[in-house]
Amino acid sequence: MPIILKKMQRYNPQKKDEPKKWYAVQQTLKQLDESEVANRIADETTLNPAEALMAIRQLRKVVQQALTEGQSVKLGNWGSFYASVSSTGYPTQKELTAGAVRNVRINFKPGDELKAAMQKASFVWVEDLMKEKPSSSSGSGSTDEGGGDSGSGTGGNPL
Repeated sequence: MPIILKKMQRYNPQKKDEPKKWYAVQQTLKQLDESEVANRIADETTLNPAEALMAIRQLRKVVQQALTEGQSVKLGNWGSFYASVSSTGYPTQKELTAGAVRNVRINFKPGDELKAAMQKASFVWVEDLMKEKPSSSSGSGSTDEGGGDSGSGTGGNPL
C-alpha cells in the first residue's frame, strides 16, 4: 500500500509576511501496536504470536537498559537507537553539574537498509482515495484551492 499524502498550506514562521505555500504531508491512518506487530512477525516466521510478542518486549527491555547505561543499540543495517541530552549552560565548567541536564531524548538513526526501503515507497493523495470510494456525503469538503498539480495521485518516490 502506498504512503497516503494530504495537502497542507503553511507559512514560514521566520517570514510571516510571505504568502503561504502548499506542502505534501503524510497522513497516518493507523498505528500498529505491539500485538499487531507480533502477529505480523508470527506470519513471517516460525514463532507463534506469543513468542513474537515476548521477543518484542525483551527487545524493548534490552534497548531501554542499554540507553540508560549510556550505550547505543545498532540493529544490523536497519538502524541505531541512541540517547542525547540538553542542558542548561553555565559560565564556568566548575558550575556545571549533572543536575544541569534538562531533557534526555531518544533518537533513531535509520540505516542503509531502511533508507533504501523508504526510497522505494509510492504515494497517493488522500483526495484521490476518497474519489475511488463511494461516499454518502455530497461534496468533498476539500479546501485545496490552487493546491498544485496532484498528478495521477500515485507515483514513485520523488526523493
